Amino acid sequence: MRASKRESVRATVSSKGQVTIPSEIRRRSGIKKNTQLEFSMQPDGDLTVHIIHEKDDASEEKLIKTIRRLQKQYKIGLDYLKDK
Repeated sequence: MRASKRESVRATVSSKGQVTIPSEIRRRSGIKKNTQLEFSMQPDGDLTVHIIHEKDDASEEKLIKTIRRLQKQYKIGLDYLKDK
């Protein structure tokens, strides 16, 4: 991996058309196993790569449950204080 001032790196396409993304690029961009990438061809022939950030439904559902639990917990606490 050779980095230039523009922080670009060079990789080689395998006989199967695969490219290994250098570890430094994966680490800094958050690319992990099963991360989806979108490739776009620019009019001048340049290729751009965008990371697809899919929302994690399981994490979102867990967050919603936590918020609802806390809402109930604090509502009970506020109702208690109101009566004092």
